[in-house]
Amino acid sequence: MRFFLLLLYCLSFTATAQQTHIYAVAHPDDWQLFMNPNVYQSLQNDSTKVVILHTTAGDAGAGKGSQDYYIAREEGSNRAVRFMVNAANPDMREGTEMSASLVAINGHYVMRNRYGNVSVYYLRVPDGNYDGSGYAIHKEHSLRKFYSAEVSSLTTVDGNSTYNSVDDLRETIAAMIKAEAGQDGSIQMNLAETDQTINPEDHSDHLNTSYILQDVAKSLGLKSVRLYQEYATNKKPYNVDGDYFLICAGTWGATASGLSDSKHYSTWDKIHNSWIGRQYFRVVRLEDIVRD
Repeated sequence: MRFFLLLLYCLSFTATAQQTHIYAVAHPDDWQLFMNPNVYQSLQNDSTKVVILHTTAGDAGAGKGSQDYYIAREEGSNRAVRFMVNAANPDMREGTEMSASLVAINGHYVMRNRYGNVSVYYLRVPDGNYDGSGYAIHKEHSLRKFYSAEVSSLTTVDGNSTYNSVDDLRETIAAMIKAEAGQDGSIQMNLAETDQTINPEDHSDHLNTSYILQDVAKSLGLKSVRLYQEYATNKKPYNVDGDYFLICAGTWGATASGLSDSKHYSTWDKIHNSWIGRQYFRVVRLEDIVRD
């Protein structure tokens, strides 16, 4: 009888153990278009912590100038998070305030916002341009060049941190994930698809963010990851409908409002809206991923 009760206790503990779902993207508007409604579904599970990690500032070569374009894009992402958390949990009523702070991780300062069961991180390394060639304001540095060792360091757009090696960046991200997941929780990793026959013509920042996070996943002992098709999905059939389509549209509307309210182009347009209602991903064992 004692053994049976102990077994029931262990099973109940396992059933409620924390899961941590990591959505790692390059820019502050990527997860909304390519990884939803999976992000929303993660939020609907009370035992799931959601971590949204943005590697680049997405500043498009503007740096800290041009009315802080990267801050406007972050505001769009923050609004999207607040919208979805409150849609998933209508009784939360937490308002607009997010717990925002510069946190020290592995010797670097990273902006972290928290809202409900979501932690949102902004590493703010330079936007690398579509092809990874970089921008003059950042000395043509990019994630692609950093990952391939063409450049030896990356300094964040806000000037708060400099990563002196890819290992430095990997270790910082790994430390961040470990702190969020704790000792006993399980981790699910959501990344851009890096098989370019499946995900053609994707942004260099998207691909290299995924490469780096795949390395991190291996270091954390993960066996598989979810990989999402991105730019090419606007040519694929709609596969999200009903309430989930409404969530995806609402999330993108919240994102766009963060830009327009900050006096930037809102991205609520025919091109960007063509990705709403399309989500394509696969679960892949890390040992089976072949890099181009």
